[in-house]
Amino acid sequence: MEYTACMSITPSSYKNYLNEELERRIRINPKYSQRAFAKHLGLSPGELSEVLRGRRNLSLKSALRVAKALNLNPDETKHLVLSSQAEKVGNPNVAAVVKTLLGTEDHGDSHDSSSRQLTLDLFHLVSDWYCFAIVNLADCIDFRWSPTWIAKRLDITRAQAQLALERLERVGLIERHANSLRMAPDFVMSPSGIPSEAIRNYHRQIMQKATEALELQSIHEREFSGTSFAFDPKQIEAIKKDIAQFRSKLLTKYSKGKKTEVYHLELALFRITQSQNLEK
Repeated sequence: MEYTACMSITPSSYKNYLNEELERRIRINPKYSQRAFAKHLGLSPGELSEVLRGRRNLSLKSALRVAKALNLNPDETKHLVLSSQAEKVGNPNVAAVVKTLLGTEDHGDSHDSSSRQLTLDLFHLVSDWYCFAIVNLADCIDFRWSPTWIAKRLDITRAQAQLALERLERVGLIERHANSLRMAPDFVMSPSGIPSEAIRNYHRQIMQKATEALELQSIHEREFSGTSFAFDPKQIEAIKKDIAQFRSKLLTKYSKGKKTEVYHLELALFRITQSQNLEK
């Protein structure tokens, strides 16, 4: 079963992101404040406070300033601007900026009208690792829509399995049919390239599971490998595309035939040197 990426554009989505980013920074540094965040974003403390509380929207100029301050990539910047300017889509100045951000074609937000979409807000409900594990476990032979059976296969509590099923049904990833559950077809989900605390939380859980597997699973059941190499950071987007193509080829080749277990492949690519442009 394969799903593609999408994020809905709503006036609240960028406000949720800014609140999550502030909360994340405070968790890392308890002394960090909303005033310090406003200064980093190039906003006045009062303006940021009203934006976070939903009492005002970012101006187009402020949205671009915030995107630059947070070092968002073009795709992330596009979503931030579209979200902050969702109520001004008819403004020619906004349209011109959005057109520049999207380029001549927009490949990120166009989907078959028959596809259902899991928005970033709904992703919060199913961001626990075992929710997506259940989605994949449903492809295995002898799968049962039983909380007890699922709990045993994933080594979670029955309560967690039951709650996960309820959440998956609520967001539409699974549906009831003839007094039974089944996977919903043609679902668009798993937001990509969009910064979110829910997405970060999901990957934290997966990395924790990887740590456990490193200690508890035999070498015949797992594969941990990596490499360090030097390259021009300007090529990072090209490398991301190569990784995405690799994942797609891997799924196409091995997601066929008899399925009995659920595995997770987590690829990590990050800089281990201090940036020469750190001060800038």
